[in-house]
Amino acid sequence: MSKVTPALQLRNIWKIFGDDVSAFRKQISKTPSLAELDDAGLIAAVRDVTLDISHGEIFVIMGLSGSGKSTLVRCMSRLVEPTAGELMFAGQDLLAASEDELIQIRRHKMGMVFQHFALLPHMSVLDNVAFPLEIQGIDKQTREQRASEMIIAPRI
Repeated sequence: MSKVTPALQLRNIWKIFGDDVSAFRKQISKTPSLAELDDAGLIAAVRDVTLDISHGEIFVIMGLSGSGKSTLVRCMSRLVEPTAGELMFAGQDLLAASEDELIQIRRHKMGMVFQHFALLPHMSVLDNVAFPLEIQGIDKQTREQRASEMIIAPRI
C-alpha cells in the first residue's frame, strides 16, 4: 500500500512576535524556552506545530481565546509569515512561493473559514461554502455541486 502525500504539511511552524525576532533566532540554535522568549520580550503565538492535512479532509483547530488558532491558520496560507518551519501545499514549498502564486493558490486551491467573521448568517451552509466560487464567476450549478462535494466529502 503506497503512502498518500498530505495536501498540506506543516513542519515545526513557529510564529514569534516582537522586536528583532531575526536577531533572537540567530542567537539561539535550539528550540527556545518560554523563559528565553519572555526574557527577549517576544511572544510565541505558534510554537513548533507539525501537522498533516489530507486532500478532502475537513479539520477544526480548537483552543482558548488567544491561544494562536487564527495565527496558525493564517500561517498555513501565508497571510501571516511564519517565523520558522516548513510549509508544503500539494508538493509546493509555500514559503518559496511568489505573491502571485499565493494569490492563485488562495483563489483556486485553498480555503478556510474563520468562525463568526467569515460566515454570512443570511446564507445556508452550502451557499457559504460556494461563495468563493461565486466571486470567481463560476456558474451556480457547478459551484453548488463542488460545494456539496466538500461538505459531504468521503472520509479516507
